[in-house]
Amino acid sequence: MLAGMFLTAERALRGGSQAVSTQVRSALFLEYRLPLGCLVHMTPVFEAIKRSRPEIEIAVATRGLGLQVLRHSPFVDHLIETPDPTADLGAAVRGLRRQLGESGLQPDCVLTGASDQRTRIALMALLGSSGWRGGYTLKPALYHRPLAYDVGRSLIDNNLRLARMLGCEAEVTRPRVFFSNADLEAAAAMLREVNPEVRPLAVLVTQNSGGQSTGWHTERFARVIRHAALQCGFAVVYVGTTAEATAIDAIRQSCGGLGASIAGRTTVNELAAVLALSDVTISLDTGTMHVGRAIGVPMVVLGPSWQRPIEWLPLGVENVRILRGEDRESVPDGYRLDEIDAESVIAACDELIGSYPPSGAARAARVRESLSEVDHLAARQVG
Repeated sequence: MLAGMFLTAERALRGGSQAVSTQVRSALFLEYRLPLGCLVHMTPVFEAIKRSRPEIEIAVATRGLGLQVLRHSPFVDHLIETPDPTADLGAAVRGLRRQLGESGLQPDCVLTGASDQRTRIALMALLGSSGWRGGYTLKPALYHRPLAYDVGRSLIDNNLRLARMLGCEAEVTRPRVFFSNADLEAAAAMLREVNPEVRPLAVLVTQNSGGQSTGWHTERFARVIRHAALQCGFAVVYVGTTAEATAIDAIRQSCGGLGASIAGRTTVNELAAVLALSDVTISLDTGTMHVGRAIGVPMVVLGPSWQRPIEWLPLGVENVRILRGEDRESVPDGYRLDEIDAESVIAACDELIGSYPPSGAARAARVRESLSEVDHLAARQVG
């Protein structure tokens, strides 16, 4: 009822707002839920809009990891940093209104993706900017064109409904994360340090940064790592956050100290460059896996059986092999992807390497696709 009163009062004060997609020339997106996978799964929206209607100016208000993921994106025109509206709505609204005014931006619409269904984010859309509001929200009465999440679609396809709302029908299904020359140089320097013999490179993602049960057994990881290093001749590099470094080192020690860890040493953009320079990635279903998908590196993914695969996993991607058990409704106590054995991962890795052997040309192609001269944060500091 209160949300309806807000919208009624707004219409009386502003004279109404009509959601006419063909008239949109400037769109503002609010992106404040920061699991890395959520951020990566919004990137196809921006590319779809720019490929269909390049005249639309895209601004994204976000924070933290959101700034890293979009820092070098050529499909975004403006990055706006504000406080988190779910923690301090007033500060976020004031920050947004100030920066819109300073930059002269007047969005025709404000949109939120499927991961940003929070009432305070909807209120930020209402209070922080003019224009009609659309997308996913817990308070549809506050939006002129609300969307309901379709559980029969992937998260990416649900988000792409925002682009279609603006009349953009470009077929974009692959997410994108870009990096700069500086990121590439930093990644290359790290890899020279840990792989001085310049052997083919396997990246291991052994930790899940979220609260979900997607871990795997240490002894099974150790068998896979030994196979990759000793049988296949790969240099092994472990990636992750600073908080994951101790757990990563325990896995490294369990296989006799094989490989080297660069956990905690990369930004999101440097991580993307590391993955572009690698030859194969073996990963849990976690944020880094989504970055790997965006970069296009061949991957073996260990997915949980209790989560609907259509929502998050890269189904149908040619150079990705997904291993998971039969669907289940709940997570048993102590569950660690028990139904995936080491032999299955080794077999999938061998088959993938046979189909996509280590190649300097393939690494160079991945770098070309994701290397960007755009730097929204540097441009904002200069401005």
